[in-house]
Amino acid sequence: MKRILYVALGLLFVLSACTPTLAAPKTPFEYDATVPFDARVISQTEQDGVIVTELSYAAHDPAFAVNTGGRTVAILVQPKGKGPFAGILYMHWLGTVSSDRHEYLPEAITMAQHGAVCLLPQGYFPWSSLPTGTQADRSQIIGQTVELRRAFDFLLSQPGVDPKRLGYVGHDYGAVYGGILAGTDKRAKTYVLIAGAPSFASWISLFGSISSQQYLTYVGDLDPVKYVPNAAPASILFQFGKKDAIVPESLANQYYEAASQPKQIEWYDDLHDMHSDPVRAAHQAWLIEQLGLNP
Repeated sequence: MKRILYVALGLLFVLSACTPTLAAPKTPFEYDATVPFDARVISQTEQDGVIVTELSYAAHDPAFAVNTGGRTVAILVQPKGKGPFAGILYMHWLGTVSSDRHEYLPEAITMAQHGAVCLLPQGYFPWSSLPTGTQADRSQIIGQTVELRRAFDFLLSQPGVDPKRLGYVGHDYGAVYGGILAGTDKRAKTYVLIAGAPSFASWISLFGSISSQQYLTYVGDLDPVKYVPNAAPASILFQFGKKDAIVPESLANQYYEAASQPKQIEWYDDLHDMHSDPVRAAHQAWLIEQLGLNP
């Protein structure tokens, strides 16, 4: 009996040794990080003691961002000197005023004065290419997320940027994409997510008579609420407005509760634009502390 048992165990060992180890499943946001940037300077000026450069660089795929020739347009704000510097990626909102890469330019200049290189890319989806509420939006969401990962690549390619001191600030849709990044790209040390929603379906009705439930079947697996639980060890500061008609308290709390620790939530007497001085001062102080910037 023992001999039979030993033979069986031996056979099991041989079979297990011959069974190939399954690789961990890839996220939809994999990309070729070796694609050259081919950066092109549009203009360069000095503002308040820092260097502000308007530029463009090649997108991860020529088929993405077709409205800009397959290129990402961005603003790079750099302190003078050799560093080391922290790096901050800013992603703007889809709103009525400053609904482009310039939304956080004044703040980026301030943070550069504190010792951070800041990159402000222009968003493509849903800024230049509007949602259709169909399966076609899926590739656009994936492409925009990959472009933000590539923005981290570009930021890290700048002289003196410390890869251990990266931060991300996103507002509105910028905060939606920030939740995905937090769970898929582990390079950032901290995130600031401002007036964001936990799902792309939360806002799809703003673009027409599209069912949010139907939209979930198309892109629900890409929602930030599915990824933000894996943000650790990165820290997250959530900022929401008490008068925000677009992100009610229930959605705000859903996003916050889904996130991993360490995290913090703050409420302000603001509308969805969240451009008040208290909002700005609070997350700037957070970034200074989390990234070890000059006070």
